[in-house]
Amino acid sequence: MISVGIVLSTLSSTAIAQSATDAGSDANVLPAVKISAGRDMAPLKVETVSGGALGTRKQVDTPFSTHAVSSEEGEDLMASTANDLFKYDPAVTNGGSNMTGENSFFSVRGIQIDFLNGIKVDGQSYPAWDTELALEPFEQVELLKGLSGFMYGFGAPGGIVNYVLKRPTDDPYRSFSVGYQSAGIFSEKLDVGGRFGKDDRFGYRFNLANEEGNTAEANGHVRRQAASLAVDFRITPDLTWTMDGLYQKRKTNGTLFGIYLGSGVGVPDAGAISRDLTQPQNFYQTEMASFGTGLEYKISPNWKANIKYRFAKENRTESDSQLSVFNNAGDYTNTLYAALTRYFYQNVDAMVQGTFNTGSIKHDVVVGAGFQTQSSEYDNSTGWNDGYDLGTGNLYNSTLLTNSEVNIGGNMYRQSRTTQAALYASDTAQLTSRLSALVGVRYTQFREHVYDPSGAVSSQYSADPVSPTFALMFKTDPYSTLYTSYVESLQQGGAAGNTNANFPTTFGPLKSKQYEVGFKTDRKHWGANVALFRVNQGYEYTNTANQFVQDGRKQYTGVDASGWYQLAQDWRVMGGVMWLDAKSVDVDDPSVDGKQVYSTPRFTATGRVEYNPSYMRRLTLALGGKYVGGMAVDAANTQFVPAYTTFDASAKYETRIGGEDVTFRAGVNNLLNRHYWMSSWGYFVLPSATRTFVANATLVF
Repeated sequence: MISVGIVLSTLSSTAIAQSATDAGSDANVLPAVKISAGRDMAPLKVETVSGGALGTRKQVDTPFSTHAVSSEEGEDLMASTANDLFKYDPAVTNGGSNMTGENSFFSVRGIQIDFLNGIKVDGQSYPAWDTELALEPFEQVELLKGLSGFMYGFGAPGGIVNYVLKRPTDDPYRSFSVGYQSAGIFSEKLDVGGRFGKDDRFGYRFNLANEEGNTAEANGHVRRQAASLAVDFRITPDLTWTMDGLYQKRKTNGTLFGIYLGSGVGVPDAGAISRDLTQPQNFYQTEMASFGTGLEYKISPNWKANIKYRFAKENRTESDSQLSVFNNAGDYTNTLYAALTRYFYQNVDAMVQGTFNTGSIKHDVVVGAGFQTQSSEYDNSTGWNDGYDLGTGNLYNSTLLTNSEVNIGGNMYRQSRTTQAALYASDTAQLTSRLSALVGVRYTQFREHVYDPSGAVSSQYSADPVSPTFALMFKTDPYSTLYTSYVESLQQGGAAGNTNANFPTTFGPLKSKQYEVGFKTDRKHWGANVALFRVNQGYEYTNTANQFVQDGRKQYTGVDASGWYQLAQDWRVMGGVMWLDAKSVDVDDPSVDGKQVYSTPRFTATGRVEYNPSYMRRLTLALGGKYVGGMAVDAANTQFVPAYTTFDASAKYETRIGGEDVTFRAGVNNLLNRHYWMSSWGYFVLPSATRTFVANATLVF
């Protein structure tokens, strides 16, 4: 049995060390090392990650901070969103929960993941505005921390979350799961895969998920369906055609748009406010669909090429409330925003990857091109532009509020269209047996048009940036890599939201730079991962006049460190810390300049202990916790949410019933029922989810 927590790949962030070869050919060549470990001793790791324009690489060979989580690890944590997958990573801070707000999302090293460009499926952009992807269709989820300009093009410097689809299995696979989540959510999941036809040339993988019931939150109810199908055809031994389709729909009742604390209003005690703040007319629904296809060709043993296409769309229907608190007694006005918004993405990408030698130097090169379009449609109606007034209430009491005029207008217009055409190339040169260097460059032609409801162009931006990256990597031994890297990136400029006074003003692209020095090691009984980083990013924020502005820059300097250690045959401990100094620089507004960047903790710490008793290897018990420091709510630092600590507990038991493998899992999230605030967007707070019990059983047959 494998006993492992999801933190293992978070904390080690490395692949299984590979044996060195040709040990006797050179005195500088690393000695050959053979690793053997029992299943109950070795951490479960994801060995390779998709590096965009870098191609597929082993984690230990990347000069960047990465963290990949397999579907098996996610199942052990009973994860339902990416927030759950990465919750023990000290660099990750939750900004929202789909139990109390519209969606679950997070920031990395203080920088929020970009909803428009930061979410990928098999390396291609995917619309995920105020929503999250279902986990069932994916084999692993990869987090690249920091800038991604060279590897993926435009995107915020917080990082990239890449969802890797489940593909056909070589051997027949069938699993069925049933689950429960308090206070009354029941789920059913099916996963089947295999191959058929002459020489097993045709493959399939099908996933289906359904869940529905009352959540643990007041007035909370969720209904979710997800389905995916991936097929392939091995046309020849070297040429494979792939095709896939994804669909998911999720509707939640009893969620908030956010809580806005007015000028001079202090942050209330999260444990003292009412948990019953939503109204009967509040709901939030997202529906997404995608189609992808591609060809993969093995040119030779050392060269391969692929071309792929993906279309994806998202329909987002909101009918949720913003509570604007106007005094310290907790009185608020309730404005319900009811509207439909749509997003359409298309991607075409082609890449060639291979190796060759020039004398004693080995080159691993990648050359590629890509083109993508993004279009958004907004609802030109009262529900989106102004919202509906439901009346007034108080944070400490439950008040029933309704408005008979609330409706979804559906008066749609094209709000924006963005195109990106890119060319990129990289070369990783193996200079010696220990030292290698990476040089990469991406050219992007970026065009953005923003439209008003009449169809006229209200603003337009263009940029033709060249985004370079440089890195040096030194293998201190077969298990460890010391690296330094530099990356530049551009991100799509932000736009004033419908709650800002200058809505719908849109801004041009922002430039970012990142410097990082890191060390990765992964031994048989312990592992460690440390990175020192600095990121400079253009600053967008809402000022004290409720104007969304672009002014100055944000500077993030920090340390991101993690480790794991096998104490004994039965015990494994893991932990991580992040120290972060995030401040505004060169901002014209004196009330903001030099202040702590909003929604960034100065310190976080995580820990987890796993116990897999030798007398009962089928059982694994785990206890984990996370501390998140206090954060500024706004750019001027007039409001702060306090620090908080949460704990989770879980158990897993594997057995056989009727000759088939069955796994039982159970756990409690937010074990001590800690009430705390999450902060995001520079002016919102949201209450945390309450304590939740989760259990499931999986049959593999």
